[in-house]
Amino acid sequence: MRKKLIGAAGLLAAGILSFSGCGAQAVALPHDNQIHPEYNNAYVKELFYRNDLGTAAPDPCVIQITDPESTEYGYYYLYGTTDPNSGFRAYRNKDLTGEWEDVTPIKNFLAFEAQAGHYAYGKGAFWAPEVIYDGMEEKYYMFYSGMVEKFPSIGQEQHMIAVAVADEPYGPFQPVNATQAGTLFDNDEMCELIEKDGLSSGVTPSGKKFFNCIDGSPYVAPDGTKYLYFSHEAVVYGGKSEIYGVEMETWSKPDLSTLTRLTRCEYYTVDGEWQDAEGSNKPSYESGNGVNEGPYMYQKQQADGSWKYYLTFSINGYMDKSYSVVQAVGDTPLGPFRKLTEEEGGLLVSTDWEKFDHLSGTGHHSFVPVDNELYIVYHEHVNREMGGLGERDVAVDKVVFTKNGKGDEVLYCNGPTWSLQPRISKYSGVENVAPQAEVTVSQGKNAEALCDGLLSMYTNNTFVKEFETEKTATITLNFADYRELSAVMVYNSKTFEKSFLSVKRIELDCQDAEGAQGVAVIEDLAFDWDFYKMASVNAMRPGGSAVAVFRPLLCKQIRITVEVPEERPEDLAIMDEDGYILKQSAVAISEIVVLGK
Repeated sequence: MRKKLIGAAGLLAAGILSFSGCGAQAVALPHDNQIHPEYNNAYVKELFYRNDLGTAAPDPCVIQITDPESTEYGYYYLYGTTDPNSGFRAYRNKDLTGEWEDVTPIKNFLAFEAQAGHYAYGKGAFWAPEVIYDGMEEKYYMFYSGMVEKFPSIGQEQHMIAVAVADEPYGPFQPVNATQAGTLFDNDEMCELIEKDGLSSGVTPSGKKFFNCIDGSPYVAPDGTKYLYFSHEAVVYGGKSEIYGVEMETWSKPDLSTLTRLTRCEYYTVDGEWQDAEGSNKPSYESGNGVNEGPYMYQKQQADGSWKYYLTFSINGYMDKSYSVVQAVGDTPLGPFRKLTEEEGGLLVSTDWEKFDHLSGTGHHSFVPVDNELYIVYHEHVNREMGGLGERDVAVDKVVFTKNGKGDEVLYCNGPTWSLQPRISKYSGVENVAPQAEVTVSQGKNAEALCDGLLSMYTNNTFVKEFETEKTATITLNFADYRELSAVMVYNSKTFEKSFLSVKRIELDCQDAEGAQGVAVIEDLAFDWDFYKMASVNAMRPGGSAVAVFRPLLCKQIRITVEVPEERPEDLAIMDEDGYILKQSAVAISEIVVLGK
């Protein structure tokens, strides 16, 4: 049953479920399936969010303001490559996934703006700001890169990282070295150090060597030691971009005796000796254009008290549709690190070998913890199909830790998505209660995948499973007691041939306001095939679900039935290589989410 979408309260007020006087008979449940092309695909924003893009902030960094003395306490602040000719602006919101407010018109100044005397003043290339709050100093530090010099005759530029500081997250950030507005590193010293690693410096037309670096990312280890990660960007003069790390004595003084090369482009390890199961020491997901950039460090404590360090970074170039976030793992903040293979979960955010037609250039990121949840903020091309040099906007998806096929804990992203996703529970007032239910199935395999918190996204990922059945099956979620529920989401398979056309039936054993019990029923819950089928081929845009939103009700058991085989219309028919229509042999479900309290 569909209704005009007005908002959660107005939308659902029309149907108050009552079982009084009807015994245990089934009652149709008034609901909304969130398919509203006539209303520009509107949806209930109290419960869901979607990466529709809209904030042009490439290379995004997001922090939450945790200083209770700040007027911005509780806000999330977003920084990105917003004003590359002069500096950076800041955006803010209070729920991470909602609309971002540009702070610049409110404060009447950019978060950072280069002044005369700054090394990059008038030259531009102000890229990739990243901000960290130092609670001991009660200061905000911004790391960024800008152009030192341009050499038009040979088409080369030199970029260097600098650091600025402010009392508030909106700025104005001032260069730490205010008298010279200088760079963080000394050019000659860095040229000498990287040449010891066997890397080449850039060379000007006059023969002078120069060091080139971008994407500074600050990090504080569990023991309090400060680090900075960055990309040595040699790609602009025919080389490759590599990730380096260095310990920081202060946020403006690196300890160059600790400078360490952490990645080698197109190899799993810096020494290039490690090989995967196929005997190759080169990651299949790196396309050969020589880019490892945009680093960001995350860590997780192990059962024995030690820490595992996850160096995440972008590959393949920001103009490419294949721009992706990958992960490497090490035992110390300066490694050594090994990039994970694709089968191990090396690809964290990707367009799946450029197979997705609805996403492009999903890279350069930061992580944002929200209570016990973790989210990744990244950019993607506004031109979703072609990508390229056009605008890049901000997107957000959930990240979890899970075990890969080898039993190692790895980061896994439920994305990239352009589909309805549950709003962060801290701000929606509801949570996914499905993992708290006892799950059984009438038949089928991989029942444990139904409520494991993992969306099945990538073609070659084998450790994230889907529930699969070759016959009509009913999935039962049984709660220990009545729960107040607001929505059910049944995520479809990533595989076109195994995807369901609709959810045949959902039954909810409920109790109404008077205590009468009965069964609320949804028949043929629709899946938005116009949105989730790729335009030119019979393939899925993964991460989509059939959604039912209803007035909050008390429920103790949910039964979800999917039908096999389904009678597919001609435009969704399964065909063999010769063009003959095949009968569907199985249906798969990636995940079930139940929003409630």
